[in-house]
Parts: sequence; C-alpha cells; structure tokens
Amino acid sequence: MKNKAIIISIITILLLGASSFGWYSYYYRDISIQQATSSGVFTNFRDTIPETDTSRQNILLIGDSMAYSLMFRTKNYCDYNNHDLHVVSWVSATSKTYAICDTLEYFVNLYKPTYIIFVIGANEMFAFNAKERVKYFDKIIPQTHGIPTVWIGPPNWKEDTGINDVMMKKFGPRQFFLSKKLHYTRIEGDIAHPDRASSSMWMDSVSAWIKTKSCFPIRLETPKGKNPAKVDFVRLVVTDINKV
Repeated sequence: MKNKAIIISIITILLLGASSFGWYSYYYRDISIQQATSSGVFTNFRDTIPETDTSRQNILLIGDSMAYSLMFRTKNYCDYNNHDLHVVSWVSATSKTYAICDTLEYFVNLYKPTYIIFVIGANEMFAFNAKERVKYFDKIIPQTHGIPTVWIGPPNWKEDTGINDVMMKKFGPRQFFLSKKLHYTRIEGDIAHPDRASSSMWMDSVSAWIKTKSCFPIRLETPKGKNPAKVDFVRLVVTDINKV
C-alpha cells in the first residue's frame, strides 16, 4: 500500500508539472499575438499567419502630439499606396484623457476608418502608476468597434517607468510597436519630439513592422519623393495637466 501511494503521488506531481509547463508555454511564447475586439476582450491568434490586405484603406492616425510628428511621412505612404488619411493629434493626451471621453469614437463615427494607427504614451513615460493604466486601454478599446488597430509607443528620450511594458503586455508584439528601440534626433530646443528626418525614419520602421510582423498587414510600399509640406488634420489641445 505504501509503495502504491508513493507511485500515485509521483504520477500526480508529474502531471501537475506538465500541465503547468503547458500553461506557461501557451501564455508566454515569443509569438504571443492578441487582437482587441469591440467588447474589450482579447482573442489569441498565436498561430495565425495573416495575409496582407491589399485593398484601399481609410486610415485614422490618432493619438497625442506624436501623431503630428508621424503624419507627414504617413501621408507619403497613403498617397503612394492609394490610401486615405485622417489625422487627429491631441496635444498632451494620455491613455486616461482618451479613456474618459469619446474622442476616438467620435472620429471613428465621423471618418469611418478601416484601419487605426493609435500613437500614445509620450505623456505617460514617467507616470508613477504606469501599471494601473491598463484600465484606461480597456476603456479605449471598445471605441475602435473592432476596426483593425495597431498601437505605437512613445519615442523615448529617457527610460520610462513602465508604460511601454504595460502596452506590450496588453497588446502583444503583433499589435504594439516598441518605438523606444529606435534612435532619434530631436527638434531643436525640444527634448521629446523627433525632427522631420527622425519622424520619417520612425514611420518607415512602423510601416515595415505593419507589413511584416503585425496582426493586420496592409499595403504600404515605400514611397518615393519628399515629405509633403502640409497635411490636413484636426488638432486638439488640452491644458488640464491634472488629466495627465
């Protein structure tokens, strides 16, 4: 009886260990992919190899002031690939400011985009409660109404306090572009915003990632010619620093 009990215990331990390893492997594989749905629930697409959508897109580039930095090169890409572009650059915006209002939903309803590029995090780089900001993304996600959305992190000028980790954990490497890994030159007298050359490099990197590594690849062939001098866009200004 004693030997039988020992054998049963050993088998139980082995089974528990195997199941734990399987759980860990499933949730923490390098190719972890998550797609946000309109309900704010995430569905895993770890083994999905998406095909490039070659159709014409109606793109909404929206976020904080970094959306302004990206919009010129994005306009190049849209013109060259026959996409439409709408830009909303909300100065000083954070995940919280977008979460507590319906700004994203308003412009989704207005422009009817088929693709969203959401740029956020620059004003949260040093937030002391970065880990708690996931609740704000939970409130933003339903405003996308299931439209394919990629999230672009801030172009770090210093190490952040966790906002990039929060976004990577929330969206995964197939929906979140880690911008801080790039090297930027900044606008003179401005420590945060990349200059025109670096902004173009940034968008080139984002575009390459969208085409080859994102959940939602679309046609984004590299454009020829210089950046346009002007892009029509909506610019929102928030002055309440308590919302940051």
